[in-house]
Amino acid sequence: MSTQVISLQHPLAGFNPVGSYPQVQSQKQPTHVKLESMTDEQLIDVTLGGTTAAFGILIQRHQRQMYALALKMVRNHDDAADIAQEVFLKAYEVLGSFQKKSSFHTWLYRITVNFCINHLRRDKAQYHVELESYHAVEAAEVFDNMDNVEVQDELTDAIHRLPEKQQTTVMLRAGEGLPYKEIAKILGCSVGTVKANYFHAVKNLRRYMKSTIMAHA
Repeated sequence: MSTQVISLQHPLAGFNPVGSYPQVQSQKQPTHVKLESMTDEQLIDVTLGGTTAAFGILIQRHQRQMYALALKMVRNHDDAADIAQEVFLKAYEVLGSFQKKSSFHTWLYRITVNFCINHLRRDKAQYHVELESYHAVEAAEVFDNMDNVEVQDELTDAIHRLPEKQQTTVMLRAGEGLPYKEIAKILGCSVGTVKANYFHAVKNLRRYMKSTIMAHA
């Protein structure tokens, strides 16, 4: 899937620095080449020290992945672009709260997921999980009387009937293909909780889909 480059339409200069490190501010401003050679953690420190250009490097590094995730979840290019922009504006605004207990990428993922969930809840947009990637409907023979489009629509409807935590776990596990450990970091819970949510989601989806099959029999 191709992705477009996202650029912030609102200047970062519109925000006040979210943190202050005098020892960084007293130094000569690093060049663009120097900034590009820094790790995410170093760029965060420099940003908090007042060099907003450092955050621009972080945007360049992660914007495509956040846009791609948003696009998969909301299924609309314009909405995904808006969400990606909002994610980085929010990340800049609360950067001082990032405690580096996880990677910056995981932290951004968590923010993006939250924005997408709010968007889906507000606009009731549809989220699709590709049939071939989801083992809850792998037994294709049981759907002989339904075409793929029909099954896909029923699965999408079933996913939206799941409790929110189960729905989010399905989106990240089946839609994004993320491992349980990464999902746990994104959602701020244990791996065991993620596995339990996914197990119950699959169980509920199979029940929903079985009812659908019986209705079409």
